[in-house]
Amino acid sequence: MLGTDCGRNSIWQFYAWTHAFLPGFNEIYTVGLTTICWAIWLACNRATFEKKWINTPFEIVFIACAFIKYWACLQKPGMMEATKKGVKMLKQNASQMLLLCGPPMPETGDHADEGDKWKEW
Repeated sequence: MLGTDCGRNSIWQFYAWTHAFLPGFNEIYTVGLTTICWAIWLACNRATFEKKWINTPFEIVFIACAFIKYWACLQKPGMMEATKKGVKMLKQNASQMLLLCGPPMPETGDHADEGDKWKEW
């Protein structure tokens, strides 16, 4: 994942991994981990209590981005701008990955004779 074969199995491995691959933002690592955990927790609650399943894991990333952007206002001014910039980059990268990993989109006219098969997507 992300160009590495070292998986994170504990919180300390998470901090070691983020420090190695994202140096210089030690203050924001905990915020990032917290937002991912919170987004997963909310998705589990929605699935359990509202029976609303996530369609793609990218939903977790986008929810986390919204939280980080909201929490950026609680950071010091210099860190706030860096956090907002990071959220923007993360959303752009996740959007590009979503396009690559999403279901195939039918082209107009190419599959018109196949009926309702493409509506399932």
